[in-house]
Amino acid sequence: MKLKQLICALIAFSLLMPVVAGTPATQAPSGSPPPAPSDDESPPSIAYIEYGFRLFDRNGDGHITLDEAKASPPVVPYFRELDRDADGGISLAEWTAYFLQTAQR
Repeated sequence: MKLKQLICALIAFSLLMPVVAGTPATQAPSGSPPPAPSDDESPPSIAYIEYGFRLFDRNGDGHITLDEAKASPPVVPYFRELDRDADGGISLAEWTAYFLQTAQR
């Protein structure tokens, strides 16, 4: 799956999961989402990556915990890879570095 498709799928899943599960939705980040990359070859913008991070950081503390990731199951298999310093949470810096490095592959 290409990076753009993965990010879009993760964002869409995180927004739809509460509806499917019948639980209240987490408040989405303020403002409209930044535009997705225009083609599959373009890397996502920093704003697009940060918006995705804020969707998963449900309590807004600046880290995505494993519990927060479990609310969006597609993130769980990547959790350890994203949590580069193994502190039990994914920081915005780790999230951004992962997606920018993945886009360069």
